[in-house]
Amino acid sequence: MMEQSIFVAILMITGAYYWFARLPEWTYYAQRESYQSGGFYRHHFIRAITSDHGWQGVVSLVFLFAGLLNWWWMAIPAGFFMILHALYTGKVFRRKVWKVPLHWTARAWRLAITQGIVLVLEWMILCWWFPAGIMLAVWLSLWNVILALWLSWPLEWMIQHQFKHKAKTRLRELQVLHQLRVIGITGSYGKTSSKYILGSVLSAKFDVLFTPGSFNTPMGICRVINEQLSGHHEVFVAEMGARHRKDIQELVQLVEPSYGLITSVGPAHLETLGSLDNIAHTKFDLARGVSTEGIMVVNGDNIYCVKEAKTLSRDVLFYGFQAAQHLSAYAEQVCVEDRETAFTLVLVGDIKIRCKTRLLGRHNVQNIVGAALLARRMGLSPEELEQGIASIQPVEHRLQLIDPGTGILVIDDAFNSNPEGAAAALEVLSQFSSYRKWIVTPGMVELGSQSKEVHRAFGRQIAAVCDEVILVGKLNTQSLLAGLADAEFPVAQVHTFQSLGEAQKFLPSLLRAGDVVLFENDLPDHLEQ
Repeated sequence: MMEQSIFVAILMITGAYYWFARLPEWTYYAQRESYQSGGFYRHHFIRAITSDHGWQGVVSLVFLFAGLLNWWWMAIPAGFFMILHALYTGKVFRRKVWKVPLHWTARAWRLAITQGIVLVLEWMILCWWFPAGIMLAVWLSLWNVILALWLSWPLEWMIQHQFKHKAKTRLRELQVLHQLRVIGITGSYGKTSSKYILGSVLSAKFDVLFTPGSFNTPMGICRVINEQLSGHHEVFVAEMGARHRKDIQELVQLVEPSYGLITSVGPAHLETLGSLDNIAHTKFDLARGVSTEGIMVVNGDNIYCVKEAKTLSRDVLFYGFQAAQHLSAYAEQVCVEDRETAFTLVLVGDIKIRCKTRLLGRHNVQNIVGAALLARRMGLSPEELEQGIASIQPVEHRLQLIDPGTGILVIDDAFNSNPEGAAAALEVLSQFSSYRKWIVTPGMVELGSQSKEVHRAFGRQIAAVCDEVILVGKLNTQSLLAGLADAEFPVAQVHTFQSLGEAQKFLPSLLRAGDVVLFENDLPDHLEQ
């Protein structure tokens, strides 16, 4: 009996230490998946079970058989191994420089506490029923994360409901008392850039507040409304993201926009939305949510947008890159002049405005045209449009040209993760004809069953433009290599690295004056591994 008590004590001490050492890592991964159990399961649970967590399972089985066979002495070396493993993994997690670190928010703490409660309850049951199986509860700690996400959902729903109610009440008061105008922007890609562009253009006439960065979830938007929106603001621009079918509906019900802008429909988040038809229908929940008296602007160059717009029982305004009969706004005479883009903005009514912008790429010109069309309908004059467009600043990490003064140019497109945007970035890179052209990319994510095909095509596009290629990580490398091989790209000019940090260490030794480097997308930490 004494030996069994010692065995159980070793189990609990070892298990508790291991759990505490791994808790920040598991909480971080849950946070990066927006606390969605499905994403956590797909991206972390399966990988963990087949890698380092598998070793933990072996040790757990050693504990189990030691208890069943009364070989209590085996608990000591097995427990020692578990502690060493916990020390190592915890140290690796703490020392790694994460692109987006773990934020110990109130929700993160609630999830961590719920995980702890689940583990303690499992231990209490096992101590009474099957002491030798205690370590199995530790081995199943990743299941506990998923279970904790499920168990904490009702409380999180109530907290979110409270924040939403506060934000909706504030918005309605400002709309009634101060005639606040609310704009919703969504799209598979281009929505964040368009938000900044629209905010800059409208600022020529109005006092504008728009959601910062990639704040495009209900809680992110609620936070901006509750903490920043005030009576002096005349326009509020809300970016709306969607990973699941009802996401845009929820955001429309939250902010009740009078104006809407849909930038694109494409294979972003195909993994969770299932099909392009589902993506189109989800994005156009914004158009269905804007009142018929409001204004809805849609990308008329995107075939999926045009197709879905035909299903609406309301009018929309189309914009595009080049003249077409169905467009209310388009661009012409586009050219790159000394790292600036010049073009003529053409608006319905024979209004032509010659514009200059520091933004690069035809897709950015298209985004400007869409923003200008909406701004014109909101009352801006041609002079105000020209002024607003000239004031647009490059958005950080979105086709941002950086000249460090070393003779090497950097095009930072690290926050891009869609096929059309990647093609546009390569088009911009191709314009630097006198430079040796590099690309650093891990590929794209959430393309579902189309991922291999899309990345193979991307590899062929890279081969047509680039002189040197750096591929990062394992996720998409084989498909990209296949595309490069299709185009007979020289193998000696392809370099592969496990992580972006590793690639950046070697880059200085590879680059020279007269090079231009495109950083195309940057996988999140939890997907780069």
